[in-house]
Amino acid sequence: MTIGINGMNRISLNTEPLPDKISRRNPEFAERIKAAILDVNEKHLVADDSIEKVIKGEMEIHEGMMAVGKAETSLKILAQVRNKVMAAYNEIMRMQI
Repeated sequence: MTIGINGMNRISLNTEPLPDKISRRNPEFAERIKAAILDVNEKHLVADDSIEKVIKGEMEIHEGMMAVGKAETSLKILAQVRNKVMAAYNEIMRMQI
C-alpha cells in the first residue's frame, strides 16, 4: 500500500518565475517603511495640535499627554527598526563573497 504525498504539484520557490515572485510581494518593505514614517509623522502632528488645545483650554491635560506619549512611543519604535535595519545592512556589507 502506497501513500501519496500531498502538495507535490506545487511550484517550488526555486523554479517559480521571477515576475511571479515579485508580484507576491505585497506590500514591499520600502512601502511598509514609508507607511510607518507617515504614521509617526501623523502622530506627531496630532500631538502638536493636542498641545495647542491644552494650552487654549480646549482639551484636558491627560488627553494631550496621551497623544504626546503615543507620538513618542511610535518614534522610539521607528528608531529601533531603523537601528535593526542598519545593523543588518552593515552585517551584509561585511560578508565576504
